Amino acid sequence: MANEFTIERHGRVTVFTLNRPERRNALTTSLAADFEDAVAEFGRDNSQRVLIITGAGEKAFCSGADLSEAKDLAEEGLRLPTAPDQDMLGVGKCEKPVIAAINGLAVGAGLELALCCDFRLAADTAWFALPEVQRGFLAGVAAVTLPRLMPLGAVMELMLLGDRLSAADAYRLGLVQQVFPADRLMEAAMERAERMSHFSQSALWGTKQVVRYWRNRALDEHHEFYKHVVSRVFTSGDVAEGLRAFAEKRVPEYDMNWPPDLTAGNKA
Repeated sequence: MANEFTIERHGRVTVFTLNRPERRNALTTSLAADFEDAVAEFGRDNSQRVLIITGAGEKAFCSGADLSEAKDLAEEGLRLPTAPDQDMLGVGKCEKPVIAAINGLAVGAGLELALCCDFRLAADTAWFALPEVQRGFLAGVAAVTLPRLMPLGAVMELMLLGDRLSAADAYRLGLVQQVFPADRLMEAAMERAERMSHFSQSALWGTKQVVRYWRNRALDEHHEFYKHVVSRVFTSGDVAEGLRAFAEKRVPEYDMNWPPDLTAGNKA
C-alpha cells in the first residue's frame, strides 16, 4: 500500500483513510487494487462490524482517478477502463455497514466511491462534482446509481454541466444524509458506527440485503446499456484529448461533428 491509505481499528469499527493529500487523495490503479483487497479482508474479519471511509487532510475526501496516470495510459494507447463495476472497489458489495465521512471535495470517482457507501455524512466545507463530460468520458458508476438516489433533473444538471454542488445542496437533494462542522465529522461518523457495531449483525445484514435489492433491480441491465454507450464514446478520441488538455492546462478541442448511432446496439 506504501501508506497510500491507512487502516485503523477502534474496537469493532474500522477506519480507512485515503492518504495522498498532496494529490487530493486521488486514486491510482495500485491504490484501487489494494483498497479493494482491504475491503474484502474487512468483510472476512468477524471482529470488525462497521467500516468508515474518509480522506486525509482538510481539502479532499477523494478527487477521483489520478488523471496524470490516466493521461499516460491514454498516450501509450492503452484502453482506459470503460465498464467499471457497478459498485467501486468492493465497497457496494460489502455486506457490513459502510459510512462515507466526506471531509472535503468528492469529485468524479471520489464521489462515486461515496455513492457506494450505505450512507454519507459530509463536512460543511465539502463539495461534490462529476466533471467527466468536461474530460471527454462518462461517470459510469454515478450514471447508474445517482438516478436511484436523487431527482432526475438534479442528476442531469450535476452530470451534464460538471458544476460544483455544495454540502448544503447535497443534503437538500438527498445525496448526503447529514452535514456537520468539519471538526465534528469523524466524531459523528464514529458515534453512528459504534451504535451499529452493537446491533444484531444478522439484522444489519438482512436490512442491507432487502434495501439494496430494490436499488439493484434492473441495475445489471442499466449497466450493460452503459457499457454499450461508453464504448461508442471512447471511439471518438475525446477522452485522450480531454486528458491531454487537463495536463496541459488548456481548453480541450473536441470533435463537434461526432454523431453516435445508439440505435444500432438497441436493434442487436
